[in-house]
Amino acid sequence: MSRRIVLIAAAAVLMAGGATAAAVGGGVLVAVGTDGTVSSGGHTVSTAAAAFVTEPADISGRGTRELGHPTVTVSARGSDKPVFIGVGPAAEVERYLAGAPVETVTDVDVNPFELTTTRRGGDAQLSPPGDESFWVEQASGARSASTTWKIRDGSYSVVLMNADGSRGVQVAAGAAVEIPYLTAISTVLVGGGLGALALGATLLVVGVRIPETREPTVVPEQTPVSVS
Repeated sequence: MSRRIVLIAAAAVLMAGGATAAAVGGGVLVAVGTDGTVSSGGHTVSTAAAAFVTEPADISGRGTRELGHPTVTVSARGSDKPVFIGVGPAAEVERYLAGAPVETVTDVDVNPFELTTTRRGGDAQLSPPGDESFWVEQASGARSASTTWKIRDGSYSVVLMNADGSRGVQVAAGAAVEIPYLTAISTVLVGGGLGALALGATLLVVGVRIPETREPTVVPEQTPVSVS
């Protein structure tokens, strides 16, 4: 393989990889800004059930360490009743909510905001959630509440409900995730991607300027013919 082809091929790989890295890093910076925070803002949510509960989130410690130990802030305001927010081990949360009607949050889109849920029926009346001891983070208030949880290893669920355990929840709820290293990682991706693009462009120019080598034409040797 000629040097010209090798340089052009290397340039193509560097430019493709660089463009991808820069696009990913730039997209993250545009989406979350320079503070590494993704926020949903406040939006009215309501259910006739006893609680909103997120699906269990299985969290690996290695990933959280590499991202700078992210935190999640959940807030609620504008409730007509005292409101409660709690984060707890998924198994304990499920035990507490067993038999009661709940609204399970299966997906959240930030922009535009959209909450996807599934309803589970039940007849059980829940006791006040503040009486339970398994919560790793909790907050309650007369009309609003907010709690911040530093993500840790394990399987956890977030619960939003009335502080007395009654059915019928209506609040303006919001969530924000802060990832401390996200801005730095995104900046490195942009810088590294642009650097790879520049190097790829340089190799491409050098490769194109190298004269294309041609294989010499081989003329078959002719055998003399004797005439008798």
